[in-house]
Amino acid sequence: MTKPSASAPADPGGIRASGPWARLALWGTFAFAAFSPLSIAASQICWGIACFGLLGGLLTRRIRYRPTPLDLPLVLFVVAEAVSIVFSVHPGRSLRVWDGDWILIFFPVFAQSLRSVRDVRRALSILLISSSLTAAYAIWQVAAGRDLIRARGLEPLGDWFIATGAFGHHLTYGGHILITATLAFALLLGRLRGGDLPWRIATFVLQASGLVASFARTAWIGFLAGAAALAVFGRGWARRMAVAAIGFAAAAAFLLPAIRHRLGDLAAYGDDPRVRLWHTALRIWRDHPIVGAGLGSYKTLFPTYKVPGEYMAHGHPHNDALNILVHSGILGLAAFAFIFVRYFRMIGGARARLVAEDPRRPLLLAAILVPIAFFVGGLGQCFLTDEEVGMLFWFVVAAFVATAREVLDARA
Repeated sequence: MTKPSASAPADPGGIRASGPWARLALWGTFAFAAFSPLSIAASQICWGIACFGLLGGLLTRRIRYRPTPLDLPLVLFVVAEAVSIVFSVHPGRSLRVWDGDWILIFFPVFAQSLRSVRDVRRALSILLISSSLTAAYAIWQVAAGRDLIRARGLEPLGDWFIATGAFGHHLTYGGHILITATLAFALLLGRLRGGDLPWRIATFVLQASGLVASFARTAWIGFLAGAAALAVFGRGWARRMAVAAIGFAAAAAFLLPAIRHRLGDLAAYGDDPRVRLWHTALRIWRDHPIVGAGLGSYKTLFPTYKVPGEYMAHGHPHNDALNILVHSGILGLAAFAFIFVRYFRMIGGARARLVAEDPRRPLLLAAILVPIAFFVGGLGQCFLTDEEVGMLFWFVVAAFVATAREVLDARA
């Protein structure tokens, strides 16, 4: 990771640079970054520590809450979900499952706990070290076919096995490493020089290998979407390297039988169980277009609306956008989209204020590529409601917002 710019303020007026409450919030954030790839329980405990430190600082006025452009749309999204509960086909069930959205609170806690870009760099470095170690373990799993944590065998795929990392399912691991691999890719291409270049290269190689080891096709497609966005809109070496990454992925798909077999299933797209899940979701939404059928309704309405055919699972529609649309309708999807309209406007405004050599630009490049990769991957899987993945996503969004906030505050 790059060193902070000498001109960058250490703490641009939000959380004081010292004090036990601020330190506790920051240490909890760093600990979350370390445990996020390893344990959901440990990472949630670390978030709780950060939350406790932040609340203590706010109550004692040692920490001042600094509003972000995402605060209002996040509240509107929660309101849209509350409205969907009122009009739900089963209000009691919707109210019970509403607690699944508690991970939205991760954003404000981490956005307030990260005081500066220096803190952001440290947190993301810790995350990448931890996730790289997990990626090395996943690479071993591909060959060994064992999950040592759960003392079980892994699903075979030809001569290889589908890795799950430290998680219980390969799709959860795929969604998690989709975020960290895209982050490592952006930080590498955002600054192709400096003394830490070997570290950034090694990190990306491990992350990319772990992503392949997950055999999560939606995560692969999401990562390639991020690379494609950079190939289209990037410049210079970053664009060329993005094109090279896409070419390398195409070569791997052609040369490696396990990957070719995995992608070969896409030829049966029209008869894929996931497509039937999508059609079922659209049938439910057409009957509940404005506020949706209520949280948790997809699973209960599935038997009534399902498209005929075989299914492997039907707890959710395997599509983040359709999941929101079914549960809270156009109102909920519009509120969620509003969050990221404001987000990208903030990131774009911050990038426009930086010169090309500013060391904060790689972080803001990652701030663009990671959500693109995540949302494209989420077209084939419900990553937002997968707790391990959703927690990490809101953590990195908070880190990017903290970075943009420092840039904008310094130039205000």
